[in-house]
Amino acid sequence: MARDSMGMEMRCPNWKYHAWLPCFWAISIFLCSRAVVALGLVFSQKYLPIATDVWSAGPFWYHQLLQWDSEWYFRIATEGYRYNGDPTIQQNVVFYPLYPMLARGLAAISGLTPADALLLVSNVAGLLAIVVLFKLVREEFGDQLALVTTALLSFFPASVFLSAGYTEPLELLLMVSFFLALKRKRYLSAALLAGLAVADRSAGIVLLPVLVREMWLNRDHKPLFPALIPCVLLATSGIWLFMIYLWYSFGDPLVFSKGQTAFHLGVTQVTRLVAALKFEPFTQLILNDWNPWGQASWLTLLFIVLIFVGWSRLPFSWTLFAMGVLLLPYLTLSGGPAGFTSMGRFNLVSFPLFVVLADFGMRARWLLVGVIGLFSASLFMNAALFARRIWIG
Repeated sequence: MARDSMGMEMRCPNWKYHAWLPCFWAISIFLCSRAVVALGLVFSQKYLPIATDVWSAGPFWYHQLLQWDSEWYFRIATEGYRYNGDPTIQQNVVFYPLYPMLARGLAAISGLTPADALLLVSNVAGLLAIVVLFKLVREEFGDQLALVTTALLSFFPASVFLSAGYTEPLELLLMVSFFLALKRKRYLSAALLAGLAVADRSAGIVLLPVLVREMWLNRDHKPLFPALIPCVLLATSGIWLFMIYLWYSFGDPLVFSKGQTAFHLGVTQVTRLVAALKFEPFTQLILNDWNPWGQASWLTLLFIVLIFVGWSRLPFSWTLFAMGVLLLPYLTLSGGPAGFTSMGRFNLVSFPLFVVLADFGMRARWLLVGVIGLFSASLFMNAALFARRIWIG
C-alpha cells in the first residue's frame, strides 16, 4: 500500500514489489533537471556575451557554475578567512565555513582543484538531498506525492543553485536529514545535523525551535532539561564555534554579522529590520516583469500563500520550519536595497512548500504539467543568465 497526496490510501502493485523503482525515478527526474541546467550553460557560452574582466574559476564550461558568492567560497577554500578590520568593505568573514572547508579538505585529499572540489561537493550534496527528500516525503505521504515534490523542487527556477558553487545543496541535504532523524526520534543525531546546517548558512538556526518543540512533545514524563541542554548546544554549535574562531582570529565574534552592511550598500542590520517590520519590502514588489527580480517577487507571494495553505495539511513542525526559512531573510535582508531578489534561492531549502505545491498538482494534473514546464523554461533562463554573471538571486 502507498499513500497519495496528504495521506489517502491507494494501491500501487508494481511499486509494492519494486520499492527501488520510485527512488530511481526521483533520481532520473533530478538528472533531467540538471540536463536543463547544462543546456543553459552551453547556450550562454555560445550566444551570450560576458565582460572580459569577470573572474573565472577555471577553463571548462561547467566552471560557469562558480559565480558571485562562489568566488568568496573559492577564496576561503584557497586562502582561508581574511579581515582587515573595516566592516564597510566586503570581506569573506560574512560567509559560513562548512561548505568551503569541506571543499578545501576534498581538494587536499583528492588532488582536485578547489574549483572542481566546490562543484563536486555541491552536486553530490544536491543529488543526495533529492534522495533523502524523496525518502522523507514518501514515508509521510507516499510515492506519488514524493515524486511530484522532487520534480517541482528539481525544476524550480532557483534550483540552478543545487549545482552551483553555493551552500544551498548542502543546506538542503542537512535540513531534510534533520527531519528524517527527528521523525525517528533520534534527537542527538538531529541536533548534530542542525549544528552542521547552521555552520553551512544562517538558515540552519530555524531548526532549533523545531527540535525543542519535538523534544517537548515527546518527553514521555521524563526530565526534559538533561536531554535538551546538550541537544541545544549541539544544534547551535555551528554558529558559536564560528564566533569563537572569529573572536580568536580577528578579535570580534560578531564580525560575520557586522560585515553584512558592506554587502547591502551601507544599510545596517537595524535599518533593514525596522524596514521589514514596517512592511516596506512589499512596496518594492516587481509584478510586471518575469525577469529574475520579478520572479522573486511573485515567488515570495507564492511562498506566503503555500505556508498558510500548508498549515492544516502538513505536520506543524514542517510549517514552523517553512515560516522560519521565510522570515529569517525577510527580517534580516529584505529591508535593504535587495528587497526580495534572493527569496527564491533562500526558500529553495524550504521543502514543505514544494510538498504543498505537489498536493495541488496531484489534484490538477494539467496544471502540474504547465507549472513544471514553466519552471523548466525559467530554470534554463536562470542557468544561462547566471553563467554570464547576471544576478538571479
